[in-house]
Amino acid sequence: MARKSTLDACIERRYSLIRTRNGSDGNRNKFEILAEILRNLRNPICWTNIMSHCNMNSKQSWQYLNLLKSSDLITVQVATGKVMYQRTEAGREFLKHYNKIALLLDPSISPPSLM
Repeated sequence: MARKSTLDACIERRYSLIRTRNGSDGNRNKFEILAEILRNLRNPICWTNIMSHCNMNSKQSWQYLNLLKSSDLITVQVATGKVMYQRTEAGREFLKHYNKIALLLDPSISPPSLM
């Protein structure tokens, strides 16, 4: 299994700080989950990996993947019998805007790179 890059670890740490700083009860809201899924779809990835990387059950992951797909934020590719998901340019733009909003809410964090 590939090790997470330093950049990916830094991005995850910054977003976990956002969740803990806003005084929430620890549960993610819909936009945090959508952004987390899209961050994991930088490269094509299968459904089970999305489920495990984003800490969701199968029902939740299908609901969010269907929402992302119907909003054209992700694409679905079938290759050698495997269904793979990848974010679209619109998905990348969603993340860009999400990051801007997160920075407005908590300017103490530095903006993460999406590339």
